[in-house]
Amino acid sequence: MSAFLGKIHFWLYDKVLLHETLIDAIAKAATAKGYSCEDLLAASQEKYGEPVTGSLEDQINHSNIHGWLQERIYSVEKRLAFIVTELLKNEAITIEEISAIFYQNGVLAAKELELGEYTPQDLYTLIFDHMLEGMPCDHVHEIIANTEDAFSWKTTRCLHKEHWQQSGGEVNNFYNFRDSWIQGFLSVMATDYSYARASDGMNTIRRV
Repeated sequence: MSAFLGKIHFWLYDKVLLHETLIDAIAKAATAKGYSCEDLLAASQEKYGEPVTGSLEDQINHSNIHGWLQERIYSVEKRLAFIVTELLKNEAITIEEISAIFYQNGVLAAKELELGEYTPQDLYTLIFDHMLEGMPCDHVHEIIANTEDAFSWKTTRCLHKEHWQQSGGEVNNFYNFRDSWIQGFLSVMATDYSYARASDGMNTIRRV
């Protein structure tokens, strides 16, 4: 069955799994502070589907590979938005604490990779080997500049806003959390580079 699966399918599935670990870490952090997350997690799964676990070959619908992966991306993003929004609303966790979870996850992801000399474009590619930005066919990033010292791209449309609006949350929270993940990732992978995101959707990785 797995003969029908290509590298890109495993790539997308791994990104979904990473975001499942973020949800798990956020829930555990809130629980450690005395907030019971059981009902919240159950509600998120009832609304948006259960988290995926195990190998891709055992989980995927082999007759609808693309559709199944698209649904898993929607599911994990909607559950993340719902859980974070509800936890913030109930003051069970702070934005700063969630940002720290994303930062640490970025650190751990970088530690699993080989350290070496990377160009700004290499780092961009590695970041979005981990971070979700829809399906490859969505093409939401427009490359603006690519030099030895800087790589800039613009987000042409937001694929995440709908999920956060549906939960009554703020999509900018998501972008701030992702910024923290990137900062954590670069703190290990490339300390001589910085990352910045402007309000107009422009993103830059630059040598410092």
